[in-house]
Amino acid sequence: MITSALGNLRHWRSRNFLIVMLAAIAGMLAGCGLSPDWPPTSAPAATVSRVVPTPTEFVLSAEGLYRHDLRHLGVTTAILASLPAGAILPPAPSGDSARGVSLLLDNRTTISGELYRQSGQPAPALMLLGADATAWGALPQQLSAAGFVVLVLQTDHLMPARQVDTMLQSLIAIQGVDAGAIGLIGESHSADLAMLGCAVNTLCDALALFSPTSRATLMNMLPSYGERPLWLAAGRSDSQSHRAALALSQGLRGQAQFIELDHGRGLDLLRAEPSLANQLVDWFVHHLRDS
Repeated sequence: MITSALGNLRHWRSRNFLIVMLAAIAGMLAGCGLSPDWPPTSAPAATVSRVVPTPTEFVLSAEGLYRHDLRHLGVTTAILASLPAGAILPPAPSGDSARGVSLLLDNRTTISGELYRQSGQPAPALMLLGADATAWGALPQQLSAAGFVVLVLQTDHLMPARQVDTMLQSLIAIQGVDAGAIGLIGESHSADLAMLGCAVNTLCDALALFSPTSRATLMNMLPSYGERPLWLAAGRSDSQSHRAALALSQGLRGQAQFIELDHGRGLDLLRAEPSLANQLVDWFVHHLRDS
């Protein structure tokens, strides 16, 4: 009997110990959120950051921008550095023209030019690239009188072609510009720049080149340019430009107009043949304004 009682006591203690242990484990699991009755926690909803592009800014105060400008020493102001690429600024105090503007390509690079703006309904726009804004003569005024917004920019042959995209974005942001009718004009080394930039940018609808120079490079860009219209002018005495223009006119899949003169290079062609400007204006009117 004593033996049986001891056995029952041991069985009771073991059973109670097991119950206590199971209760403790259940409590630990519940504390960790692993209880099967604990309501599941849903994952947080994913959020997508929306990046809003910064529009082109037209800054009205030239004094505030340029009062402490030290760009001639390789330094830029904090205000200039904070503006987005593509912003069109008023001219620096040394500007020679009332239409003068500065185009901000990046936070340390600005180029100067002139803007001929239309009023009223949206109008097609043209961007002229060349070494000297004054060398275009009366052509910008003629294009403006024909109903175009005209932006003349002073560029050089060291400028990378990718900057043309910033220039085009700035052009279409100008109030009154019809972004669906955009043309480029380039002369000499800037003709190559215009072709390289226009070929890979669908904003560019038509292109005119005075004396392009890099035949092999530009021919490689023709497939990207596609069937968009192309106007070319070159002098026979300038063999390099004449070969390049002739090859482009013959290799283009779309419509090309090639005007050959006896002498002249770049914008000297305008002075050698006064009617050339009228022909170019009529060509752009046909392809951008009346089409």
